[in-house]
Amino acid sequence: MDLSLSIPNLQRQRPDVDKGLEFEQVDRERNWDDQIIFNGILFYLGSRHLPGAQNLPMWRGDGFLITFLIHAGPVEFLYYWLHRALHHHFLYSRYHSHHHSSIVTEPITSVIHPFGEHIAYFILFAIPMVIIALTGTASIASYAVYVTYIDFMNNMGHCNFELIPNWIFSLFPPLKYLMYTPS
Repeated sequence: MDLSLSIPNLQRQRPDVDKGLEFEQVDRERNWDDQIIFNGILFYLGSRHLPGAQNLPMWRGDGFLITFLIHAGPVEFLYYWLHRALHHHFLYSRYHSHHHSSIVTEPITSVIHPFGEHIAYFILFAIPMVIIALTGTASIASYAVYVTYIDFMNNMGHCNFELIPNWIFSLFPPLKYLMYTPS
C-alpha cells in the first residue's frame, strides 16, 4: 500500500488541530453509543409501525431519487437553519456547546450531543426516509445508502484531517455540496 495514503501521513500533512487528546474530552465523549442505540430503537419502531416500511424490496431507483432530492433540498435547508439556531447564545449555552467543547475532534465527536439535539437531528434526517415509506418507493438499499452516507459524511467532517485534498474541490467545485469535510 502506498504510504502517502496512510492515515498518519494524512494527519501529519493537514491536521486541523495539531494537539493531543485530553482526558476530559475522552471522558466527555464516552457516551458516543447513545446515538446508535437511540437510532436503532427508532428504526425498529419505524419498521414496525410506519405504513409502507414493511416487506421492502432490495432496490427502487425512484426511492433513491426522491431521497436525494428531499435531502438536497428541504433537509439541507432545514439543517442549515437548525445548526445556525444551535449557535445562537440561548441554545448554544444550553445544548450545542457540549459538542464544541471537543477541541481535537474525532469521528465520534460528530455524535456527542445532548439528547435534545439527537432528537432534532433524527427528526430532520428521517424526513426523506419517512416520505419514501409513505409514497411506497422505499427500499432496503435506499435506507442503507442514505444512513451510511449521512453517518460517513458526519464522521469524516469531524476526523481532524483532510481525507480529500483541497485540489480535488478545485477541479470539481460542486463536490463541496456533496461532501462534508473538516475545513
